[in-house]
Amino acid sequence: MAEATEADLFAARFTRAFDLATVITVTGWQVAAAGPALLVFLDRYHSAAAALAVWAVQLLIIAVGSVLLLRGITSTATTWALIAAVIGTGAAMAVNCPGDEQLMINWTWTTAGLIGVLLLLHRPMRELVALLLVNAGIVLLALVATSMIDRHRAAGLVTLLYASASIQLAMMTAARVFRFNGGMAAGAAAEQCEIASREAVIAEVAAARQARYQEARTLVAPILRGLADGTVDPADPAVRHRCASAEAMLRRLLAEREDVPHPLLRALQPGIDDAVRRGAVVEVARVGGIPVMPEEAGAALAGVPLAVLAATRTRARVTVVSTGPGQVSVSVLAGASELAGVSELAGVSVLASVSVLAGASVLAGEEAAGAYTGRAGPDGVTVTADRDGDLLWVEARWTSP
Repeated sequence: MAEATEADLFAARFTRAFDLATVITVTGWQVAAAGPALLVFLDRYHSAAAALAVWAVQLLIIAVGSVLLLRGITSTATTWALIAAVIGTGAAMAVNCPGDEQLMINWTWTTAGLIGVLLLLHRPMRELVALLLVNAGIVLLALVATSMIDRHRAAGLVTLLYASASIQLAMMTAARVFRFNGGMAAGAAAEQCEIASREAVIAEVAAARQARYQEARTLVAPILRGLADGTVDPADPAVRHRCASAEAMLRRLLAEREDVPHPLLRALQPGIDDAVRRGAVVEVARVGGIPVMPEEAGAALAGVPLAVLAATRTRARVTVVSTGPGQVSVSVLAGASELAGVSELAGVSVLASVSVLAGASVLAGEEAAGAYTGRAGPDGVTVTADRDGDLLWVEARWTSP
């Protein structure tokens, strides 16, 4: 999940870079190109004040559009209101230009196209094409209305339309390419990060598994040698206990086939290993596939079983059961007498302490079987403890919200 978040952030920054470049390009055109053109031809317009007002209004639209684009505001109503204002400025300037100089001194249709790119950058391409056609139609109507249309001016209109529209359509296409490449790059980065994380986990699991093989060998080899040369009595309870512990360890090792075990199983493994090193016989059973769960829920779910395993000295059975896509339980069955002080172990959550304390109170003085069920905490984990004779059963159950 973290990788996906980083990938999305990378893609967003990639796209924002092109958005910022578009803002700079359009603003630069208005200030460094349209501005000087306005001043050079100021005395040729029917109204110099109207020409200045059109330039100022277009600059204001650019400022508003830039804020909307950089803040990611996608209001259709606002966008089309600004587009209507852009078309209005183009029409006003077309009327303000003498017919015979329409194609030379009217810079607003290029500006209108660039503003259209700014406002429609993340919208369908057909909307920009429609704006460019309307924009060209306004100039054509102005030429026709002043009877200044002939084949030379028609050719000039097509040439200017092609020159300006090709740049604007290229900017829209580049924006889509940037977004596509940004998504591809983000996906590749996330995939590489996931591969690296998986390889690191595989290496860590393999090293831990190899260490457990060595521990099993250290435990089993002396027993086998002793049985072979007759120095070990198979009837000795201590020897039987060591054999049972070694058998349980070998069975777990042979059952491990996953390169990357579920995080919950990895969280339980250190507690199992520590119990085995103290000489306890620990059996592990798993039923069903463990679903994906939040990291906090996994830690809370493993906390109670780890506390019980930390106090185990003789025998324990750990069972991990998944009853559905949103339910997982981890239970530990162990000797009750050796778990009386488990609630005082460091690092046990409050809910776990309460649940095990309930079991411990039963151990301390009650002869009948006792049980305790806690309420689900904020992480969705419910703890249940039950005593039956000399056995204590503790279960932590997580249910997806």
